[in-house]
Amino acid sequence: MTETCMIIDGNSLMHRAFHALPLMDANGVYTNAVHGFLLILLRAIEDYHPEYCVVAFDEHGPTFRHTEYEDYKAGRAPTADELVSQFDIIKEVLNSMHIGVISLMGYEADDLLGTISRDCGEKKMISLLVSGDRDALQLVSQHTHLLYTRKGISEITLFDPPMVFDLYGITPEQVTDWKGLMGDASDNIPGIPGVGEKTSIKLLKEYGTMESVLEHADDIKGKLGENIRSNKEQAVFSKWLATINTAAPIKYRLADWSLTRLQDGLPTLKKYELNTIYQRLAKVTGVQEPANEAPKVNWHEPRSRKRLVETLGTLKDASWTLLVSDDEITVSQEDEHIKVALKAGQQSLFEQGDGLIYEEAMRSLRPLLNRPVQTHFVKDLFHRLDKLDLPLPEIEWDTMVAAYLNNPQEKSYSLQAFGERSSAGVLSLQKKQEELLNSQGMLSLYETMEVPLIKVLFHMEKEGFQVDGTVLTELGDGFTRQAEQLQEGIFEACGAGEFNINSPQQLGKVLFDTLGLPTRRKTAKGKSYSTDAATLEAIRELHPAVGMILSWRQVTKLNSTYIEPLLRNMDASGRVHTTFEQTGTATGRISSNDPNLQNIPVRTDIGREIRRAFRAKEGCVLVDGDYSQIELRILAHMSGDKNMRDTFIRGEDIHTRTAALVNGVGMEEVTDHMRSAAKAVNFGIVYGISDFGLAQNIGISRKEAAEFIAKYFTTYPGVHEFMERAKQEGRNKGYSQTLYGRRRPLPELQSSNFNTRSFGERVAINTPIQGTAADIIKAAMVRVHEELLKGKYRARLILQVHDELIIETPQNEMEKVQKLLKNTMENIISLDVPLLSDVNTGVNWYESK
Repeated sequence: MTETCMIIDGNSLMHRAFHALPLMDANGVYTNAVHGFLLILLRAIEDYHPEYCVVAFDEHGPTFRHTEYEDYKAGRAPTADELVSQFDIIKEVLNSMHIGVISLMGYEADDLLGTISRDCGEKKMISLLVSGDRDALQLVSQHTHLLYTRKGISEITLFDPPMVFDLYGITPEQVTDWKGLMGDASDNIPGIPGVGEKTSIKLLKEYGTMESVLEHADDIKGKLGENIRSNKEQAVFSKWLATINTAAPIKYRLADWSLTRLQDGLPTLKKYELNTIYQRLAKVTGVQEPANEAPKVNWHEPRSRKRLVETLGTLKDASWTLLVSDDEITVSQEDEHIKVALKAGQQSLFEQGDGLIYEEAMRSLRPLLNRPVQTHFVKDLFHRLDKLDLPLPEIEWDTMVAAYLNNPQEKSYSLQAFGERSSAGVLSLQKKQEELLNSQGMLSLYETMEVPLIKVLFHMEKEGFQVDGTVLTELGDGFTRQAEQLQEGIFEACGAGEFNINSPQQLGKVLFDTLGLPTRRKTAKGKSYSTDAATLEAIRELHPAVGMILSWRQVTKLNSTYIEPLLRNMDASGRVHTTFEQTGTATGRISSNDPNLQNIPVRTDIGREIRRAFRAKEGCVLVDGDYSQIELRILAHMSGDKNMRDTFIRGEDIHTRTAALVNGVGMEEVTDHMRSAAKAVNFGIVYGISDFGLAQNIGISRKEAAEFIAKYFTTYPGVHEFMERAKQEGRNKGYSQTLYGRRRPLPELQSSNFNTRSFGERVAINTPIQGTAADIIKAAMVRVHEELLKGKYRARLILQVHDELIIETPQNEMEKVQKLLKNTMENIISLDVPLLSDVNTGVNWYESK
């Protein structure tokens, strides 16, 4: 039997885990990276059963690459203090588990992976590399496979040579050629200017190797050929930098890395309160721990259609747990656990050749769908059932939404991120989550808001939004023509011939070297001029080309970011179906993607035109309800500030009133400039606006801005007291809270890093306001959906954008739905000040807004 050695890039995996999981600690010691690292490690051990395991780490200090190239990896941000402290912990845990830990001065962890995998190959062993660095793709071979953490800790891909080619279009042997041609910004490897990922792959498909590309440089025309000819030596050097050394002078005994004493690490896991990992390792090693050990799950694996139906029929008439993927269905209820595999090649049950396919297996669940269901990601289950015209069960529990409510700062809410993989895991997780939510006072919020919202979002996604493809196409063609005209004008105004306007390097050279325009900013690496919007706005009046460049960027972005994705995502009936993310933000707000309909432009005339393409279907109109200054009204309520509350109660314009109070003038004497400054502070205050930010925003000096903010707090002393109180409560409790009881953890307030701590203070102030606004709109969505169904209206809620709700309504229901929407939005919660909404109608989104 061929043995397997698992070789892990420790630095890569620790960084991935650190940024994938929120900061968490045991008695003041950060352990989120350790937790994520060990989740991946144990999952790999369970799935691939290696006999040996070693983790390679980088040493402090320069490597042989730095000796040859001083700027190697220059510009990388320093490792966060909260992560640095965890490297000693993970090494302690690994040593206690008798997993190899290795490093070598002057070499990177990659080089050790390469050397050990080469040695294993010579011994006819399998090497399983684990890394989040694409450089490791060059090591993939018949005997060396790569587990690549593509995103966070949940999206992991196993690469063998065919998989490398399928995904990237090159072989493992061509990876160093690829890096030599295009470089690698993360490692500061230069490559050839103007050669990106797609171009380099195209060149390698045509010429095979980088050396062959360089040999045929004279045959390659245009700017590309010129760049290649001018940078041959740089390309060769870049390839050398990217090539992993497989002959590092390391000494080791493979037997020392044998995975036979993993259970010895259990006490260390307990020491750092890594309880989920403790239970997982106990399960992997077979250690019995009565107080903590989860009961062993015995799976029924029916091997015929008849047996499947009979087994499902044994489930009691009560709630049940179900987990569905494209590969497998698992069902659990107390001591009954059923597993149905859906793809050939899996260990078990039905193979595709036996005829039990996904649809058939799903339909076998029909008798159970009249019972409440527990699962992970209910909304996905609803879509799967709906596509097969199967009934939607009532929701007993959604472990994904509950996990989000417990900790809204997780980077991933996949079931695997919680160390579970089946319906039995959902059953176990549900009990723990219910206890935790109840102890934190959020169980009612979960049951009355978050769970009903799941079904609301499902129906909104299913309904979609009608889009006029003709309008979009005409807009897109117009934007393209504008971009072409602007491009010609830019080239003519600059007098430098044609260049790539989208290239910061080329654009910076033209503006600041050729035209000699002033600049004070360079990019973070200091290698080229900054050409971001702020830099260009500062010099807009100095040359006509600058304004045209900003306009060119705007119209090209409108095409690439909005027009093209919308046309691409239209279904056969002309509707666009976005995905609403209920677990996507730390603030509690709902987000939208594929496509993002919450980001359709509203601030510019040219961007607003896109909203004309969103229209009601034939015979309907759009009813649009938008809360008026909801966050300021919540601030007035939560701060109890008399001046602010009285302004809203009297129905006065808050910005004019603020300007009058701050400047000591009557409301009729307030100028547009005064009102603009007051508006900037009113909206920015709970986001931590600084004197510098206000000065930049309204064009005054920093001193004037500081004086304005001081007068603001004198005018609204209750607001200042609320902000200070919110920060102190955040420090004391470790979290901030909305009016509905939603919590957001604030580990940043305990950070030793000033910037991190300052961010935590801003979050402590902002979360009660923005989070409450998010809760209010969610509560309104649930109520509106229920009232429409209860009243048997044909109108349907189709979109939520921040504080705005849109209903597609038959014309004969329009007036009633307008009243229903306005009444619901304004009376969903009782505040000390009126909660107002603006409700309008129109045949398209532009008209209804």
